[in-house]
Amino acid sequence: MDGTREFSELRSSIVRTILARRITLGVFLAVAVIVVIFTKISVLNPLFYFPFLWFLLTFAFQMVVERQHTVRALHTTHAGYFAVEIVLITILVHFMGGSEWIGNVFYLFTVLYANFFLPRTYGALLTGWVVACYAGLVSLEAFGFITHRSLFAGIEQPYRSLEYNLATVVAGTAGVYAVVAFTVRMFAAIYERKNRMLSSRELQLARMSRHLLTAQDEERRRIARELHDGLIQSLAAIKLHLAPVRDKIGGESHREIAAIIDESIRQTRVLAYSLRPPLLDDLGLVPSLERLAETVMAESNLRVEVCAYLDQRLDVAVESLLYTAALEGMQNVVRHANARSVRLLLAEEGGHVRLSIEDDGIGFDANEPRGFGLRGLEERVEVSGGTMTTQTRPQGGARVMVEVPHAPDPRGNR
Repeated sequence: MDGTREFSELRSSIVRTILARRITLGVFLAVAVIVVIFTKISVLNPLFYFPFLWFLLTFAFQMVVERQHTVRALHTTHAGYFAVEIVLITILVHFMGGSEWIGNVFYLFTVLYANFFLPRTYGALLTGWVVACYAGLVSLEAFGFITHRSLFAGIEQPYRSLEYNLATVVAGTAGVYAVVAFTVRMFAAIYERKNRMLSSRELQLARMSRHLLTAQDEERRRIARELHDGLIQSLAAIKLHLAPVRDKIGGESHREIAAIIDESIRQTRVLAYSLRPPLLDDLGLVPSLERLAETVMAESNLRVEVCAYLDQRLDVAVESLLYTAALEGMQNVVRHANARSVRLLLAEEGGHVRLSIEDDGIGFDANEPRGFGLRGLEERVEVSGGTMTTQTRPQGGARVMVEVPHAPDPRGNR
């Protein structure tokens, strides 16, 4: 699908440049007519009929473009057209005085178009082809291999000649720079259109990503509820029904089975809380962070401090994201930081909510790539319109800070 979209956009851009080329050539033809009317230049002068041939060439080029079916074929066709156009311009320059007038300027638009639309290699080759054609023409005229043709024959002092000055000012300056201005504006319009399309796709991707994360949170919530309300309750029921048969299976066996059930209940509860603690839905983010701190302190030697400056419930997705960030940060501290204490700071400021996890451990190497957990968390934060930063201090310790846009709970809970 992406290849089809790229092909369609490229072909559409090329067709628009063909239209722009016709407009610029039409302007040049109009200027040439003015020059022919007000000067002694013949109507058969190439200044007039060569741009018309160039104009006709664009129709043949468009027919060939519309028959292509791949991006590579479009680029090749475009490059072929530019190569032919350069030869045509070289012939025009020869009939208009070669190096005697402003012939080298007429290659300008071909070079601009080629390096704007074509791959870098094609653009460089066509730029070299321009230099080769013009240098070859100048050399052939200079050494007498072809006859030099002057656009203003018989003019000894061209700066005093009305036809020379009129042609130079109107055709060579006003015409050329009017076309340059038009070309630049067209390129700017193409860039603007591409930026709008890119922004639209980014917004669409962000919406899809947020929808996916919401669906993922809902699935985690459902699984956590089923573990907590289903499996844990079933294990507790098994332990309860085990008591009447204690004498049949023996006291030692009963204790071993009960211990296995208790450990299964504990592990299941830990798994359910790691997916999504029920407390997060019932009471909100702050109590869940305090419960997380208690759990970490109970299972490790860490001292955990929670400082929360938040007086209202947040949107479900935001609370879930911040809790996931706290959980991931705490797990990294426990596994890698070799810290004695960690501080969770939650604050609301300027329409954003900021969560900071700071420890006094050994820090980390800022040049090393982040682990999978932190990279995944950073992607979730960016999709939510927030930012995540990590810092480490030379004397030890690290801080992970997540900041996301503030979104109150639509249900109005506090």
